[in-house]
Formats: sequence, C-alpha cells, structure tokens
Amino acid sequence: MISFFKRISLFCFLFSVVWTLPVQGDAAPNPEPDRITTVSDSLKVLGHASIKIKTAAGMIIYIDPASGTDYTDSADVVLITHQHGDHNKLNLIRQKKSCTVIQNAQAFKNGAYQSFAVGSLKVDAVPAYNSGHPKGTGVGYILEFNGIKVYHAGDTGKIEEMADLTARNITYALLPMDGIYNMSPETAMEADSVIQPKYCIPIHTAPGSYSEAIVARFTAANKLVVKPGETIGLEKGETGLLGKPEPPLEFGLVQNYPNPFNPSTTFVFSLGRGGFTTLTICDMRGRKIAVLVSENLVAGKYRIDWNAGEAAGGAYLAILRTGRSVSAGKLLLLR
Repeated sequence: MISFFKRISLFCFLFSVVWTLPVQGDAAPNPEPDRITTVSDSLKVLGHASIKIKTAAGMIIYIDPASGTDYTDSADVVLITHQHGDHNKLNLIRQKKSCTVIQNAQAFKNGAYQSFAVGSLKVDAVPAYNSGHPKGTGVGYILEFNGIKVYHAGDTGKIEEMADLTARNITYALLPMDGIYNMSPETAMEADSVIQPKYCIPIHTAPGSYSEAIVARFTAANKLVVKPGETIGLEKGETGLLGKPEPPLEFGLVQNYPNPFNPSTTFVFSLGRGGFTTLTICDMRGRKIAVLVSENLVAGKYRIDWNAGEAAGGAYLAILRTGRSVSAGKLLLLR
C-alpha cells in the first residue's frame, strides 16, 4: 500500500512535478504506444555513410542507403552520392509515390554540379573525389532546410573545392575518415578547418563498420560523435530565425494533449542530455499500465502518441525518467 502522504502527493500533480514514484507490478493489459518520433528536425546515423533525416514538417530524407536497419519510414527524398554497393541500396527503401530520387549521374550532369528543390528542401550537389573515386563519378550534397545546412561529403579526399564551402556556413558536416577509401582522421581535421562547420560528425570510419579508434583520432573542437543507430536533434546555425541564439534544451515532460482524452493522446518531452529514458503510464495507485519509451535517446525533443486501448477511465500519471531526473504529469481518460 502507498502511504497516505504519498497518496496526497500523487493527486497534487497538475502539469509537471519532479520526484520519484514507487511503481508496483504491471496491470494487464498493457496498451501499446505508437512509435516515438522527434518533434524537431533530426538526423540519424544508420551506419557507415547511411543517414536518415526527418524534418519538423515530416519530410523523410535518406542519404546513401545501405547500412543499418531503420528504413521503416517511407522516403520523400533519396540522395545517392556514388554507385559503390555500400552507398546505393535503393531496394532497402519504401518510396512514397511523390518520392524524389537523385543519383550522382543526375547531380553531376553535362560537366556541372546541379541544384534541386523539393518542397522547402534545397539540395546542392558539390564535388567529391579522391584516388579511388575519380572526379565526376561521385558527388557530395548540401541540404538546406529550416535554417539548417547539412553537408554529406560522400566518399572524398580533402579537395580544393572545399574552400568554397566556408562561405556556405555549414551547420553539420559529415566527413568520411576511414583512411582507406577516403580521408584519414588527421586529413579530415584539415578539411574541417577549411569548411568551418558548426559541428563535424565522423562517418565512414571503417569499411562496413564503425571504428572507435578512428573517431578518437579525430580531435577537432567541433567534433560531434553520433554512433550508428543514434539520433540527434538538429539545431539551426549561429542564430535562430529572429537573430537570437537558440536556447538549450531542458529536461521536461510537456502536458499531454488532448487532455482529457479518449482514447488517444500525445506526449512531448525534451532531453537536455542523452541517456537511458523511460516514459511510463501508471494509475493513481502506482501500478504500471503502459511503457511508452524504454531506450537510449540522445538530447532532443520527442513526441509519442498513446492509445489507451481497454484501460479503464480515470486519472493516470505519465512519468518521464532519465538518470536521476524525473518529470511527471497528470492525465484524464474519459470513458
């Protein structure tokens, strides 16, 4: 039994309270949550050089699909930098009817690097080459959306054309650095110093895999490590839309909406730091009703929907935990 004092405390939840709630055994059944999504623009390293970007408007962009397994979202845009087998597996992707696929042959056409517009997304092809990838057989891409510029370098060495990227004010540069098929980490640092992005993410760090040792050798001050399977929330450049610095994310659970609800509601939460995160629904006796999130998440803003299924009407608590931080809110299911 929960003490009288704790019962009173539970009913004091209105929007967000930080404390530790004792959780008793599961109550059956356990209604299933929908899959978690990011609210802000996000980037996921699927593996090797394969990237998935989700914009805040819901556009799904894949770059060099080949590695990893998270190809569940149907694509709006697919970008292929070159035709090596570890970069061009289009068969992994479900394409929407309106999907735009840009291959390197389209991106470099008639001796010129092309630009494309897909809705609010702008894509510029840029040079990418080295001794194993002759000039003209591959490209890099600069993607611009919502005040963010992402540069995926493709397979390349440090090339003279990178000097042209300095004025582009790149937010995120993804540089290959396995030292075999592209740059070494040390050469990638030289390229990074020329491009001057806000953040530089090491990719293609080993043939077909990920190398902690290679990433450790890349010691640029703006290094941002995103391991295969990890997702980051994307920031704008130095300033936001109003010319003011973007505020840092803080830990917290926003009041679900709608509330009261029947049978579905949406939760939004922010993580200032990454870590193992849980979002649990409990009844007012502390019994676990549903686990909406239970996984390692990076810093960012997230959204998840919950369908209460056959759960009884009444008051419930949503409890967000990461490390020692706890945030909770009260929700009311109407029947």
